[in-house]
Amino acid sequence: MKKISSEKIVEHFSQPKNFGKIAKPDGAALVKGQCGDTMEMHIKITDGKISEVLFYTDGCRITTACGSIATEMVKGQTINNALKLSPADVIDKLHDFLGSNVHCAILAVTTLHKALADYLLKRGS
Repeated sequence: MKKISSEKIVEHFSQPKNFGKIAKPDGAALVKGQCGDTMEMHIKITDGKISEVLFYTDGCRITTACGSIATEMVKGQTINNALKLSPADVIDKLHDFLGSNVHCAILAVTTLHKALADYLLKRGS
């Protein structure tokens, strides 16, 4: 296993925030990343804001950390603000991010954006 140098990464993979699934989400997505990891995101929207966002992954520790931090960053945000989240934003939050694992941040943000798109398509926006 590669040495993980960021305390933030360790915090988010050992005790991930918002880990799980929502029984009846307003929007959801399942994405398979380039490394074979999969991630699901489920969202609930209340008054135009993300009131609940949960993720589930079968991926590695870095993928778990990226899912955790991405959900933390958008919880309580408007849909438009959440759609502005980029993989670089996730990487910046995780300090000392290992360059070879950038695809994990891309997977987390892509899954979030697809869950938001699912919500928007369901409500006809």
